Amino acid sequence: MQALAWWLIPIVATLLAVVWVTWANRPRRPADAHDSLAAHRRFTEALARTEEGGTTTNSADPANAAEPSPDAVGEHEPDAGDPPARSA
Repeated sequence: MQALAWWLIPIVATLLAVVWVTWANRPRRPADAHDSLAAHRRFTEALARTEEGGTTTNSADPANAAEPSPDAVGEHEPDAGDPPARSA
């Protein structure tokens, strides 16, 4: 009888896993067309606001941009440890 009790635990766990996988992979209803269109309209309005100069957290205004470091541009003085430049 004890062996049957020990087999009951993995059997119940397997059945619960099968039920959960079946429920998680159930077919979803299609999205409501009105909700989808409203979401798309809000998205395009938000894009239009940012293109018109609205407030954004990542401004592309060159006046607000920091000066690039010489390493970023590629015009830095070679260090003693740098390999010699190859000529093309």
